[in-house]
Amino acid sequence: MPTLTTGLQRLDIGQFRNIETARLAFSPGLNLITGPNAAGKTSLLEAVYCLGRVRSFRTAHPDQLIRHGQSAFRVVGHVGLADGRVIPVGIERRPGAYDIHLEGRPLRRLSDLAGRFPVHLMTGDTANILNGGPRYRRQSLDWALFHVEHSYRDAWQRYARALRQRNAALRDHAPVTLVTVWDNELVAAATLLDCLRRDYLEDLSGHVARELAALLPGKTFLIRYQPGWAKGLTLAEALEKSLERDRVRGYTQAGPHRADFALLLDERPAQADYSRGQQKTLLVGFLLGQAKLQHALEGPRGVFLLDDLASELDPEHQGRVLSGLAELETQVFVTAIDSRALDLATWPAHKRFHVEHGDIR
Repeated sequence: MPTLTTGLQRLDIGQFRNIETARLAFSPGLNLITGPNAAGKTSLLEAVYCLGRVRSFRTAHPDQLIRHGQSAFRVVGHVGLADGRVIPVGIERRPGAYDIHLEGRPLRRLSDLAGRFPVHLMTGDTANILNGGPRYRRQSLDWALFHVEHSYRDAWQRYARALRQRNAALRDHAPVTLVTVWDNELVAAATLLDCLRRDYLEDLSGHVARELAALLPGKTFLIRYQPGWAKGLTLAEALEKSLERDRVRGYTQAGPHRADFALLLDERPAQADYSRGQQKTLLVGFLLGQAKLQHALEGPRGVFLLDDLASELDPEHQGRVLSGLAELETQVFVTAIDSRALDLATWPAHKRFHVEHGDIR
């Protein structure tokens, strides 16, 4: 198990969802959160997730995270890093605005937080990686690369800036020269993004395949990547070919902002021909593979969140998932209605928390 110098050591919560106040100290291994439905188990996971991502995995409206009748919520964590330091991370949300501090200073870029405190999430909604739109998969890919590749953050910001300028010119019906003046910068940043994404997904595919050899024995696994423009064209050629359509529609149609990837089992899309339980098992293997690749690349360990693991996985698959998580030597938070449903034999370092009506013991 990891030492007490890594992971989320302490968390103070105030006026978040149905949690009035909580001051918690966590195990560096497994943290099991039990309680009845609607008690606040998922709200505790959501607070940890918000600390790492500055958003919720349950709502697109952050003001809904503020406890009813209150003016703001506050979440403060103390995160242990691999170099032995413990850094504070603080988030306060008032209606319409965040106040975020990292190491006592205002946060400048969300990618800085991602590089210090990565959060991996597995919930029922994580199935959006399979069944949702491409933006869910791009988001997963971007956050993974923010954690392990510093040059990716710079390239992503360069690309986003050039894309905003090109799209603004398109919306304003500017002359062609004021649109295409951004193409060189767009292509330069996009080339680096695309190269880093391809390398990462190639490495990730191998890690996920090894996880799935235990989780779904007998199945072959492959990640199919689509860069965001037509096969057989360079991005410069795709931008030139779609220029007139871009001018009509008022936005850029080709580029890494339209990228996507598919997860294939036995060369078939996993969402098309497999049961919900198999899909969730695939996603667990995918996230485990991401975390193991991150470790291999010496990225920060962060935490792994699993909401209601027992809801769709039978005891055998639950055991395989927990064994895989134990091998990661990372911090894990798991919710369950009944603690007896999970075998904790592989987790000598663990803590139990019980939640009822927002009160955490």
